[in-house]
Amino acid sequence: MVAKSAVTKEHFTRLLELLEIEREAEKEENIREIRRFPLSTREALGKTATGLLLEGVEEGLGGMPLLALYKPKNDGAEDGLSPFHAMSSGDNVLVSFPPGTEPTGAEGTLYSVEESRTVVALSGPSPRKFPRGAFQIDMLGSDATYRRMKKALSSVTEAKKSRLAELREIAMGQSAPAKSRAHAVAFFNEGLNEFQRQAVSRCLAAEDVALVHGPPGTGKTTVLVEVIRQSTLRGDRILASAPSNIAVDNILEKLLPAGLRVVRLGHPARTLESLRHSNLAALIEEDPAYQEVRELDAWRERLIKRGSRFGRGQLGYDEKQRLDRETAKLWRQARDIEYDISRRVIAGAQVVLATHGGLSHKLVKGSFDLVALDEASQATEPLSWIPLTMAKKAVFAGDSLQLPPTIYSKEAAAGGFAVTLFDRLKDILPDSMQTLLRVQYRMHEAIMGFSSGEFYEGKLIAHDSVRSHTAAELPGVEADDLTGMPLTYVDTAGAGYEESWNELLESRENAGEARLAMRLLNRLLAAGLEPKHLAVLTPYVAQAKLLRSLINVPGLEIGSIDGFQGREKEAVIVSLVRSNPDAEVGFLSDKRRMNVALTRSRRLLIVIGDSATLGQNPFYARFIDYADQAGAHRSAYEWPET
Repeated sequence: MVAKSAVTKEHFTRLLELLEIEREAEKEENIREIRRFPLSTREALGKTATGLLLEGVEEGLGGMPLLALYKPKNDGAEDGLSPFHAMSSGDNVLVSFPPGTEPTGAEGTLYSVEESRTVVALSGPSPRKFPRGAFQIDMLGSDATYRRMKKALSSVTEAKKSRLAELREIAMGQSAPAKSRAHAVAFFNEGLNEFQRQAVSRCLAAEDVALVHGPPGTGKTTVLVEVIRQSTLRGDRILASAPSNIAVDNILEKLLPAGLRVVRLGHPARTLESLRHSNLAALIEEDPAYQEVRELDAWRERLIKRGSRFGRGQLGYDEKQRLDRETAKLWRQARDIEYDISRRVIAGAQVVLATHGGLSHKLVKGSFDLVALDEASQATEPLSWIPLTMAKKAVFAGDSLQLPPTIYSKEAAAGGFAVTLFDRLKDILPDSMQTLLRVQYRMHEAIMGFSSGEFYEGKLIAHDSVRSHTAAELPGVEADDLTGMPLTYVDTAGAGYEESWNELLESRENAGEARLAMRLLNRLLAAGLEPKHLAVLTPYVAQAKLLRSLINVPGLEIGSIDGFQGREKEAVIVSLVRSNPDAEVGFLSDKRRMNVALTRSRRLLIVIGDSATLGQNPFYARFIDYADQAGAHRSAYEWPET
């Protein structure tokens, strides 16, 4: 017992140390970007937007001030990019107000983002009046998640004779997980395949923990939703959690048709607009008791306006102090009522949904009969323990053969911070508590084939609905030598498309490949493919920026492979960039990144790369052989520059 305790304490103490190292590395990276890049570069990267004008101020959910800001049409970015091209709803930002405003700025959250317009939800009250002038937005980080991870790790370490202590011992391999006898299940979703049904049954039979391994397109979230619905039949209270907002929204979207009482925690701006009616803020406003909040806020606004009518310095000191005390009291009273309503709404929900980092013990009290963790292979171990501190039982869904969590510190990664709890559990749990989903509903079998053989022992099966579909079968698309083929590898060997190093971005780019990607894209658009069905992806930030500067097609997505995990398009072009005489492939050697890249497309995948460089790596050599055998190996010379 003493030995077990010592091992546990050492493990979690080490995690706490690595967490601090990682946090400092992330802070340094954010500061380094701000200091390293001039304002014009930060704007080009989309980390800063300047010259914004105020369109108006409104009141959002929960009384939060909403600032609508826009970039004048004649003041757009030189490269044609949207001023907010790297920002998205839910990002934390610092808003700098025009000179002469008190205060000079405020933190907030991007509520919505359009081409040249954004709405920012301020974290505190808005200034009473804004002078004429320009606003600026800078992207920020947040310490809240790190504080919650630290608290979770401390709770796990100190847990004794509790359910959390039992789950900790199972996660450490110090005690065996239990399972009950499997019972017949009347599935809500009658379309589940045999592997999905097996996964649901095993999750329900597990008393402590179960894992669902979900290769690309196999419907692991669909399995989690079925497990949640079956658990609610038993009267269980459920927490559904994931490391990202989009993953949480995916669960919510699939749950809503079931008619369960659900509540989505987190800032409304971080919830998809179509799902915001299930956000806690919206549900609070629907509560009858919220009318008192409206009245208190209206009263407070009247007092503020009354005080402002006299102008600065015209009120006596005592009168000004009295007004300030009264407005502050009204603010607190309104927020206290909101808090009470929120606690009641959460307590009455059958399913609570939140990101791991967005879980607040102040709002969410007690434990959950089941905690369902989606995208579990993308969460660091400290992050996973946040929801697990509230769990009686846990079900994890993920895929350790896709990209892991982003780690900023090489020291932390080398020290074990890159090993997820999902990774450790898959080596600990018996096979009867783990299930590999095998039927995928996304890709043509030729697109699926390489990843299936390379990563999943050839076990993946393309469902009949996708096995042979091509881009040429989409409405309005002409069949040609690209759209009629599911896979094309465009070899740039000998074309002179050598990579270069972008000093400013500290990343690699390949101008020849970028221009070739543009020509291929134009071919697909000319054949009738819609921009919304297309994506151009690359492993490198500099190449993504270069591609955006060359291609300006509304509705088309251009971005990094890492940022596209969990998503799909009908057709995808991938630019691998690396082309050098030393056959160096850099971080392309992480095969999991290529697994993600090759599995984003449903009907058409085009990969651009230099076989002379890539072919020296055994993994890429096998991919090139696969393309050869599929009759999909073509040359860049077939699409010459004009």
